[in-house]
Amino acid sequence: MGHQQRRVEMIAKRAAPHLEPGERIQTGFIAQSGSWITARVWTFVVTDRAILIVSRKGAQRLPRDFWFGTPSGVYHSIELDRTYKVHRDYYAEVKTADEALRETQAPGE
Repeated sequence: MGHQQRRVEMIAKRAAPHLEPGERIQTGFIAQSGSWITARVWTFVVTDRAILIVSRKGAQRLPRDFWFGTPSGVYHSIELDRTYKVHRDYYAEVKTADEALRETQAPGE
């Protein structure tokens, strides 16, 4: 099993307890918050209905209308309830999340 497949399976496993019946995962990625010393790791799971931010303590469910933006540099910042930083290893997944949202919106929105 390749590295990419292991990442997909890890994200799906973390998301499973927090998914609603019939909810489908579109993509997911890992982000961190805090400084290097106090860094916390979060799993972002983007579904067809919501954005889940999963931690060891549970999951926060956000509306699916959030745009992550075009990532660049080594870390991409996402501003929500705090600043999350996504490493460039996950930029393809961040782009996939925005593309999936774009496909669900009607033209002109």
